[in-house]
Amino acid sequence: MDAKDKLCAECWRKGTEAMQKQNWDYAIQMFGTCVSLKPHLVTYRQTLRGCQRSKYDNNGSGAGTFAKAKLMGIRGRIKKARGKEEWQELDKAAEEGLALNPWDTGLNSDVGEAALKREFMEVAEFAYKTALEADMKSKPLAIQYAELLERIGKYTDAVKVWAVIKKLDPEDMTPDRKMTQLQAKETTTRGGFEDAGSTQDVRKKGDAAAARQGEAAAPGESEEADLKHAIRREPEKIEHYQKLAAYYRRRKQLDDALKLLNKALELSGNDVAYREQVEDVELDMLRQNRDTARELASSDDTARKNWEELEKELVKRELEVYLRREQRYPQDMRLKMDIATRFMQFQKWGEAIPRLQKAAQDVRLEAQARAHMGTCFLKEGKTSLAKGQLERAVATLNSERDPKLFKSTYYNLGRVYEQLGEVENAEKCYGEILVIDYEYKDVKDRLEKLQGGAA
Repeated sequence: MDAKDKLCAECWRKGTEAMQKQNWDYAIQMFGTCVSLKPHLVTYRQTLRGCQRSKYDNNGSGAGTFAKAKLMGIRGRIKKARGKEEWQELDKAAEEGLALNPWDTGLNSDVGEAALKREFMEVAEFAYKTALEADMKSKPLAIQYAELLERIGKYTDAVKVWAVIKKLDPEDMTPDRKMTQLQAKETTTRGGFEDAGSTQDVRKKGDAAAARQGEAAAPGESEEADLKHAIRREPEKIEHYQKLAAYYRRRKQLDDALKLLNKALELSGNDVAYREQVEDVELDMLRQNRDTARELASSDDTARKNWEELEKELVKRELEVYLRREQRYPQDMRLKMDIATRFMQFQKWGEAIPRLQKAAQDVRLEAQARAHMGTCFLKEGKTSLAKGQLERAVATLNSERDPKLFKSTYYNLGRVYEQLGEVENAEKCYGEILVIDYEYKDVKDRLEKLQGGAA
């Protein structure tokens, strides 16, 4: 755990203790520090906002007239930061304002804008939702929130917001068009299932009903009911929350799993083991949204763009999480491989190579690591180095066990041989690919060109 992680954990622990004692000022100070250290984590923002509201007895207006002068100055700073596109400064100023009035629509919207620009998607969603709850009649704000929900793949929720927009302006035809588009995209729902439109939806509806009936099951008949009962009996036992979260995660009920793990994290004093489990479920949620968007990507350009953005956001978030873990687990070669492949997706070959070199020391990962290393050297124009790694990789690759890696590695090695003028070796590489995939990339054309040149 680095210094920032340690400070965050300590502030979370102290803030939680202060919150339990209803010492709101100190709790706000501690959770505010967590937000400044980890601005991308939505849990800290949610907890901070809850404490701020409790400080003002949930009066809906915060410090009231006493805060007007300070808020004027803060709004001026926000305007200046927006003009310069200084999103970190805008976020900081907006959070200062929310300390005075956590219900302020404009300030919550400002946090959402800053988070969106910095690609903190969960924070953006929370901030825009909070802003809209404070002003349900704001059509521009509702549109911003609906577009964000669509962008992150929450199509069902986006439909609901567009329905609100339709009520605000019945003459506008845009909500009807958007709801039709989103309903076509919708493949899953997050509750109720009254409007199930497919056999898959009907099955999920039945599963949900069965789960609800399980609440009344006798001990041993329902794993979910037993775990819920254990939590009610011993609410201080962290392992009960963890086990129920694991149950929900297996069933892909990720929202439920995340809530339980956040509770376990709180009870543990921000223990790194539980924090990693929270991160894993957050990544699962991103993957789930990405997969849903990918299923719809062939329908239109907007859907394809949404899928591409979600894919980029997922890889970026994975890289962020894995890099932190690399500091804690420096001998985990599988982790180094995962980090390297993410860097490769961003074409950061120099960041990937040293991790692949270490991963290649693990016999289980050697072939894969050398294949990727060869790709990186090829991209950097280091042909001789690429040749050495790719030749060592193909010696152990199996077309049945990993056909994708087998084909890409032989393809890259064939290109290396072409560049070096080793025509016969290049032909052999391309021939290996054609045996299992006759349509792979431009292999057939390359082979015909080589054979024609040799003739």
